[in-house]
Amino acid sequence: MNCFNGEEFLVEAINSVFNQTYTDWEIIFFDNASTDGSREIAKSYGSKLKYYRINETVPLGEARSKAIMHASGKYLAFLDCDDLYENSKLAKQVKMMDDNSFVMSYGSAGEIDKDGLFIRDCLAVNSSGNIFGKLLLNYDINMQSVMLLRSYLLENDLSFSKNFQYGPDYDLFMQIASTEKIGVLHEIVGWIRIHRGALTRKKLYCVRDELKSTIDRLTLRSPSLKIQYQRELKSAYAKFEFYHTRYLISQGDNSAARATIKPVIKTRWEYFLLYLLLLLPLPRSTFMRLIFKR
Repeated sequence: MNCFNGEEFLVEAINSVFNQTYTDWEIIFFDNASTDGSREIAKSYGSKLKYYRINETVPLGEARSKAIMHASGKYLAFLDCDDLYENSKLAKQVKMMDDNSFVMSYGSAGEIDKDGLFIRDCLAVNSSGNIFGKLLLNYDINMQSVMLLRSYLLENDLSFSKNFQYGPDYDLFMQIASTEKIGVLHEIVGWIRIHRGALTRKKLYCVRDELKSTIDRLTLRSPSLKIQYQRELKSAYAKFEFYHTRYLISQGDNSAARATIKPVIKTRWEYFLLYLLLLLPLPRSTFMRLIFKR
């Protein structure tokens, strides 16, 4: 658990780990220089929660990497301080990983609001196996649903990038998926809390460049991926341009947004429709409702 000023929902998050049907776990609680009451809450849970703190806030990818260094278990799982685990999450994934020798697994998730009320399902649509190409088309991995084999990361010198603000998880998981089979559970194993303090939209400016950087690096390292996944890569790169278009719209720069989406409008009808809408004098609020509709 990586935490920066997460006291509002922290008790619920930690309790969702203590309520697991699988009991052979430890929490590595990594306090990323919080200034609220997170420290006191975390340290009230006893020896199964191991508390670590740094005095200067670092990007989340770097914080996750630092936390992993303190872990000793066979598997690694991740939980943000505003999200929740289903009670059987760890039991189901440990069994799947053990039975199939997967180095990574993930499952479906659901979204809840600040009061814990259901918003919608975020179901995993891919199936277990070699799914790199499918992830290029439909990246359905929710961070809090992931489980990794720790020894695999150590043996391959893998961790979360210190350099990415938005996509350190995408970077790591796509590296793994490019060479390994991935286990997918279709049941909901965790809950994502949607609330005003969430940071995702604040990082839209770097989404395209970070995701593109990951795929560029993987295809440069393994040129066969370009041949094997030519169609999927074309779709992925087009989606990255769509993400940047969303950012430009959020900044009120519709002219630059049109120029960004135009080269990929033949890829998906949704991109073509967005381009046409950008030709109209619609208010920014209308675009924001359309492109961020949940």
